[in-house]
Amino acid sequence: MTDQQQSQQHRPRLWAIGGGKGGVGKSVISSGLAMALAARGERCILFDADLGGANLHTFVGMPHPQHTLSDLFSHKANTLEEILLPTPFPNLSLISGARAQLDMANPAWLQKIKLIRQLTTLPADHVFVDLGAGSSFNMLDFFLAAQNGLLVLMPTPTAIENTYHFLKASYYRRLRQVIRHFEAESLVDAALAEKVQSGIRSPKELLLDLLQRDPLLAKKLQQAMNKFTPKLVVNQVQRSEDRELGGKMVTASRDFFGIDMGEPAIIRNDDRVLIALKARRPVLEMFPGGPFAEDIRRLLSLMFPVKEKTHGQG
Repeated sequence: MTDQQQSQQHRPRLWAIGGGKGGVGKSVISSGLAMALAARGERCILFDADLGGANLHTFVGMPHPQHTLSDLFSHKANTLEEILLPTPFPNLSLISGARAQLDMANPAWLQKIKLIRQLTTLPADHVFVDLGAGSSFNMLDFFLAAQNGLLVLMPTPTAIENTYHFLKASYYRRLRQVIRHFEAESLVDAALAEKVQSGIRSPKELLLDLLQRDPLLAKKLQQAMNKFTPKLVVNQVQRSEDRELGGKMVTASRDFFGIDMGEPAIIRNDDRVLIALKARRPVLEMFPGGPFAEDIRRLLSLMFPVKEKTHGQG
């Protein structure tokens, strides 16, 4: 095996946790999943991509970090690995976004691409990217770079609206990338020019129309888009209606986009989360048997069974 093959074999799996809305629990879920995997013996890194309000260090019980992304942006450090911090927990490290400079919240395109590339070379089995609020191109591109994308929402009207907007923006950004990659612009333009006559009202119907126009090219587009399968996570669930919300969103996404998100994950409301946050301790450490900890481990088992071998996936 060549050095390049070995490098590719040991690239970490990227997880991106987003959803558009702030305050829905992305950070506590990111840190919870990372801690649960680290407890299995997997090498995990938390990457705080909320460059406008980074506080992920608080969720793993760390004081203000000595090294952050500011060091990289100010050229005090050259790579992400140089600012990698150990946490109090085995197999778990942190790249903090604290002390962000004003221009860090919207890094230039080349800076963003450099960050994404470096994430795939970090010495870990898993890297969890905790995204900030909003649906900017930077947030979308971090989300699309991951093998596992989680959309977190709470059962509130604003969170539902923001999550759907984030999903829609992610889908269309990926679709544009795929169309450009396969040089299918003229085919898509022709279909959209006749969308009224063709009855095209959704991305799903667009791809079906393209199959009639150019089956070979359309199948390539469809196969590429079928890889876009984010997982929906409904957080702070209290009532049966809250549980049903996830299923409704999954069905709507399948009917409109043709996206198969599978069964939504449910995280029950747990007052222990706030208690742990006030104590500046991780929920899974302080309340390992609580509902939140149980649901995090269940979500992890669904997405990444214990029997599955993790090393060498990229």
